[in-house]
Amino acid sequence: MVDIVSNDLMKRERIAVESEGDLVVIHLGNVTVKVPYETALLLSQWIRVRAKEAKMRAGDNSRHWSVIGTLHDANVTRG
Repeated sequence: MVDIVSNDLMKRERIAVESEGDLVVIHLGNVTVKVPYETALLLSQWIRVRAKEAKMRAGDNSRHWSVIGTLHDANVTRG
């Protein structure tokens, strides 16, 4: 099943995640889902893999977000 959500319909303000004891509470628009943390970790892995696949199919070859810049002429001292 594939659901496509328009950016106009799903605003960032309408997406939130918080913890409640050992549960993770996910708010998507008017829907709230509470899942155990183990399930939330599994769900996050599935979403990450599918997002990487979608990024590749979209032709986005940019580097990972953690690569912010390249250091040139850096002086490193140890000790």
